[in-house]
Amino acid sequence: MSHITADASVRNRLASIAHAADDGRTEDYVAMFTADAVWEIPSGTYVGHDKIRQVLETIAPARPQRHVVANTIVDAQDDHLHAVSDFLFLVHEPSGWVVAAVGRYHDEFRDEDGTLRLRRRTVRDQTPVAYMPTKVVNDNLSS
Repeated sequence: MSHITADASVRNRLASIAHAADDGRTEDYVAMFTADAVWEIPSGTYVGHDKIRQVLETIAPARPQRHVVANTIVDAQDDHLHAVSDFLFLVHEPSGWVVAAVGRYHDEFRDEDGTLRLRRRTVRDQTPVAYMPTKVVNDNLSS
């Protein structure tokens, strides 16, 4: 894959992931991960489709939201693509759009039969984490 093609493929996949999250399309979101994916977020580390799905169901959008992904740098490795992106998480309040969180994604993508999927997503430098409280996510996963 050429660098230009890899860069465009990663950016398109990042946008698709953000749109699925914001629209509450859990199955579409989960399908963009490999079956053994690792998702490291402020509330914990979750491995595989079932755990990722459980977390998404716990934090499903209750009001309009947007993930804005920017400043993406793509690095092609031997068997995967690595991307680092900044993000803003916006929620719609009665007063208008409000920034609820800011952070950085560290993503590893793999090609599975011609489809680019996330193998690992690590969220770093996120502040604040009010939209995804650790206790709420972990309490819901343990029940």
